Amino acid sequence: MKHPYLLLWCLALLMLGVGCSRRVLVPIEPLALRVPAYHPSPVTSRPAVSLPGQLAGVPIRPAAPAVPVAPTAADFYEPAYQELAKMLDDRYPLSFKRAVFITENAYFDNKLSYAAFNERIAGFAKMCRIIKATNDQYLIYDRDDKENVSRNAAIFKFMKDSTRLISGRTLTPFRYDFEDFDGDTDWSKMFVSKLMATHKGNCHSLPFLYKILADEMGAQTWISLAPNHIYLKQQNRKNGWYNTELTSYTFPIDAWLTASGYISRETIISGIYMDTLTAKQNVVLCLVDLAKGYERKVGPVAAEPFVSKCTDLALQYFPHYINAQLLQAETLRRKFERQTSKPEAQQVYAAMEAAYTRIFETGYREMPPQMYADWLQSVKTEKQKYQKKP
Repeated sequence: MKHPYLLLWCLALLMLGVGCSRRVLVPIEPLALRVPAYHPSPVTSRPAVSLPGQLAGVPIRPAAPAVPVAPTAADFYEPAYQELAKMLDDRYPLSFKRAVFITENAYFDNKLSYAAFNERIAGFAKMCRIIKATNDQYLIYDRDDKENVSRNAAIFKFMKDSTRLISGRTLTPFRYDFEDFDGDTDWSKMFVSKLMATHKGNCHSLPFLYKILADEMGAQTWISLAPNHIYLKQQNRKNGWYNTELTSYTFPIDAWLTASGYISRETIISGIYMDTLTAKQNVVLCLVDLAKGYERKVGPVAAEPFVSKCTDLALQYFPHYINAQLLQAETLRRKFERQTSKPEAQQVYAAMEAAYTRIFETGYREMPPQMYADWLQSVKTEKQKYQKKP
């Protein structure tokens, strides 16, 4: 062989190429089992790092807890106003009982329970029905409206006399409270809720409770107005129209009302006194009570916008309601006395003058409180003169 070393060299290269072409499988450790080189030990939780007091020059303060805002009187009175307004414009059904409740509840910051109020009224009405059933056989009346007469008689007896319950407890009659009878010191003295709790009331709460019970029993009775006073008018086929006075539980004739000297022919013609009120006019009474209650809560000046809103709506549905007219005029007078701008003062003065003119045209005259108290007593001290003869 001419080049033996060349052949050996080629064989060596061939064997080396075959060895390099073979693959060798290397075991690979799963990722989950690997221990990273940058974490030689297990990771443990670290405590939270507090924020620095300042960040880029801006102070970081913890968020202050929310402070609850105390409700204001308006939060209670505005919903009450809206509900009465919806009764008057027929969006809600008329309910004198409900109107009385929401008026009183607003004054007590919505702390009264309508369920409890309603339950108390229902209990009283049930007692009246029992009284009626017990005494029907003794009622001497032979006209076709006997059922209505009997219902009214039962309510009158329930309010006037003591009522003995099956449990043995006796309910005291509802009496006139001569102390703060016009609510000057304590406005709640005017409330039916106070009357039901204490069995003491006045010429405002007593006829209101009677009217509520009459509505519950389906008895016909009407609220009527006199100077500083509320009483009831009723009717039967035998005697015609008659008056029911709950401050003394008598049936005075119209002469007693006019004897005060403050019911003139003009006041009767204008309709501010001695007329029977409609269901909507009854609600208007509550609306004006609502305005007066708000005035007691926040003061006359702060109450002016709300009072004006109430009186405007009241006079829309009961134009000759004298208490609404008086409240409107007095509100305008106070507003006028505070005016500093001449154009605005002239505008307020014109409205005030118009309000007082309307009052004057009704024949209204203010009745002093002491004269009113004496007049109330006269129906008892002069019974023979003023009570309706059978």
